[in-house]
Amino acid sequence: MTSTFHGLETSKRALFVNTTSMQTLGHNIANANTEGYTRQRVNTSATNPIWAMGFTKSATPGQLGTGVQVDSIKRVRDSYLDTQFRRENQDLGSWEVLNSTFSAIQGIINEPSDNGLSKVMDNFWNAWETLNRDPSLLSARVAVSGTGVNFTDTLKHVSESLNNVSKDIDANIDKKVQEANNLIANINQLNQTIRKNEGLGDNANDYRDQRDLLVDKLSSIVDITVTESADGMYSIVAAGATVLDGENVTPLTNDAAQAATSGQLHGYAQSLDEVQKIRDQLNGMVKTLVTGTTKVTLENGYVTPKNMTALNDVTLKDGSIIRAGNIIPQGSTITSKMEVEVNGFNGLHELGYGLTEPATAGIPFFVTSDGGDFTIDNIRVNPEIVKDTNKIAASSKYETIGGVNKTIRGNSDIANALAGLRDNVFKFPDNLTSLSQGTTDDYFRAMTGDLGIRASNTERNFNNQQNMTDSLQFSRQSVSGVSMDEEMSDMIRFQQAYNAAARAMTTVDEMLDRIINNMGVVGR
Repeated sequence: MTSTFHGLETSKRALFVNTTSMQTLGHNIANANTEGYTRQRVNTSATNPIWAMGFTKSATPGQLGTGVQVDSIKRVRDSYLDTQFRRENQDLGSWEVLNSTFSAIQGIINEPSDNGLSKVMDNFWNAWETLNRDPSLLSARVAVSGTGVNFTDTLKHVSESLNNVSKDIDANIDKKVQEANNLIANINQLNQTIRKNEGLGDNANDYRDQRDLLVDKLSSIVDITVTESADGMYSIVAAGATVLDGENVTPLTNDAAQAATSGQLHGYAQSLDEVQKIRDQLNGMVKTLVTGTTKVTLENGYVTPKNMTALNDVTLKDGSIIRAGNIIPQGSTITSKMEVEVNGFNGLHELGYGLTEPATAGIPFFVTSDGGDFTIDNIRVNPEIVKDTNKIAASSKYETIGGVNKTIRGNSDIANALAGLRDNVFKFPDNLTSLSQGTTDDYFRAMTGDLGIRASNTERNFNNQQNMTDSLQFSRQSVSGVSMDEEMSDMIRFQQAYNAAARAMTTVDEMLDRIINNMGVVGR
């Protein structure tokens, strides 16, 4: 025989369960816009039924139900989607950083444009063409000096800008490593909180949401592998190193940027390589232009400023012939064309004569600020030339008047040869660009073309990765996100169930009232 108050207990349980469901639903609605929040659901089951008690098996059919109970309040989450999202989010972080770096580099190179390096180089060559037409014109010499200074200043500005990008990247690596370490420390604290709460039989849903959000953020910084132990604690391997194992935390260092295979740290490491590649390419162009070995042809009438060796047989003014490879004495006047090998722009300039008296050769047009190899950072126009443009070597001849060697002012053979270097084919260092030999213009176009291709590929990969990550995030939200329509539907369902349970309890109460207060009163 069941208890007289059995119906009240059953209805009470229904009221409590639907109250819990409504409270959980309200929690979902309140956190609909909370980042990282996972909607929660109340899992219920029927309570154990009551057998009809008796000395022998009761003839009462079946078992009598006792109502409903709350088994758990769980998050609605798909761990497989979490793993997919974090893997793609790692690659997104890498491509995002690299795409930003390429945008910065392209802004520095500033090609094609009317004020980029190629335009500055064009102005430099054009100034030499003008000087070739009138080597004695002061304005032409000033233009050569000015455009040369502008050329080296532009290179220095590019170098400084690349340095700033590298410094920004290094600073960001420091900041991201610190951010990652803070995330790992916070994950460790949540690990311990979750273990304590769930060790008592509770479900630490909100703490798990906070931890998963931190793991998502960590995945954008560095490649990670997450494993969960039986007690609910996360272990994390980042950049190939175990950074969280139980309660043991091993902070990341800046070396993680080199060890990372994806994430923002990996993107920063690749960015440093890309900045250095552009610097190496420009350094290769500058060094080859200024000192790279090349062949030039000097015109009839050239006066040698030093002992020289020609690549062909040459005839001197006195009629003697100097065979190829033999020494041509200093001061010899050549009456035939002479092909020689020089060390780039400087080597050719040093073979010419300026307008100073006596005629002087051997002055380099470019020098370095530190005495080392030519780079975009240290190249300068020779200060002697900047102070005195008469030292610009345009002539290949001089004549002796009154015992003094005087440059023939109208001769511009060297200026012509120097202007011709614009179309001269140089051999550039291997593996810097897709072009191993060509003119400096060809090399610069190849360099900017390679940069544009790499930047375009990076932007495309970034956009594709963004779409893929967004798609996975949408899939996660479709499973774990709070749907207001669904919550409102559930609200009506729980409200109706609550009302029905309350009505059932009222009905049972009325039945009991009838028994207690209205039965057995006949004859009173």
